[in-house]
Amino acid sequence: MPISCPRCQQAITPGATSCTHCGAPLLIEVAPGGAEPACAAHPTLRSLAICDRCGAFACAMCLRVDSRGQVLCDRCHGRAPEVPLPWDRRQELGTFMAFWKTFVEVLLRPGNLSAVRSEGSVGSSLLFALLCSLPGCIMTGVTYLGMFTFMSRLFPTPDTDPDTERIFQWAGVATFAFLVLIGPPLTLAFTLLNTGVDHLVLRMGGITRDFTVTLRANALSQAPMVLGGIPFIGAQVAPFWMLVARVFAYRGLHQTTWGVATAGALAAPLTFCMLCGGSYIALFLFAIGRS
Repeated sequence: MPISCPRCQQAITPGATSCTHCGAPLLIEVAPGGAEPACAAHPTLRSLAICDRCGAFACAMCLRVDSRGQVLCDRCHGRAPEVPLPWDRRQELGTFMAFWKTFVEVLLRPGNLSAVRSEGSVGSSLLFALLCSLPGCIMTGVTYLGMFTFMSRLFPTPDTDPDTERIFQWAGVATFAFLVLIGPPLTLAFTLLNTGVDHLVLRMGGITRDFTVTLRANALSQAPMVLGGIPFIGAQVAPFWMLVARVFAYRGLHQTTWGVATAGALAAPLTFCMLCGGSYIALFLFAIGRS
């Protein structure tokens, strides 16, 4: 983001304390009751720019530029630089290997998300979320296929009709096809809806980065959903592990507090639980009223 001198409007170099064009001092005191924002680290000095990483206001004394040309505040400049995940190196590693390495990284070391690069396209984030959903969809489909296929054999009756067995078998095939073909697109739709709710809560908490950063964090946090491919136990563990990873992802990519990140991660699950629970309670009360 270019920074301009408040007096001559010419571009200035981050870190300079005076303008090289007009000589005006850049360490400007904040006027009492003025509308200009103050520096987050030096409240008496006027802010000249917003940190590209954490979104904090920064004065001329705090501004720095990193190796990628980002304008950072002094606090963010002192941290470890943002690094690309293996998923960001797909052309070098190949899509499968990049996905696998990122899955392991997020699953075992979610704390490292505090230093990863926050930028990522919508398509890249959705592709990662899609790949995360496939093992669980396939395993669930296989489970239902087995249940329908062997249901009549597990509970045989003397008058079992061969046509009934074929109906169960075709029902299993149809369920498998639905979960494998329709499940992943539904996951993407849910990801966008989930991210929208989370981003609203995060904005209320003061984050300044845009929706694509929240979407990238949400998608990366879905890496534990790959465990859904493990029969029985995987689908039970994965959602809780995903929520933990999501807190780390929101805190790291948005450079916010633990409280805001936790509120953002829990916003959508709590909202949907309240909606579903409210619907069940309403139906229950309606049934009691009718009786």
